[in-house]
Amino acid sequence: MDDDLVCKFVVKDGENFGESIDIHGDNIIVKVGSEFLAVSIKKIEKVESDKIYISDFDMKEAENLGKKWIDEKSKPVSFEELKIFGFEERKESGAEAEVEDKSK
Repeated sequence: MDDDLVCKFVVKDGENFGESIDIHGDNIIVKVGSEFLAVSIKKIEKVESDKIYISDFDMKEAENLGKKWIDEKSKPVSFEELKIFGFEERKESGAEAEVEDKSK
């Protein structure tokens, strides 16, 4: 169901409020202008093909949780973490590329 909540318009009080961009724990992350709010999925009243309808929520809490989401998603990734997921720095040499190990 989580994927069904991403990339939809979010409607509050009968008006377009923002866009859902992620699921974080028990919250949907809603982009409203340049802000990101984390709204509890318990506040979802109805889901349609392109819209999510939400009820009133604690704006301050949503703003604070949205800031935490930004901080978490903005953490730098180390070279070691990239290697775990198969991303390695490559050094081009002619037609072939060889992996360069920078840890030496």
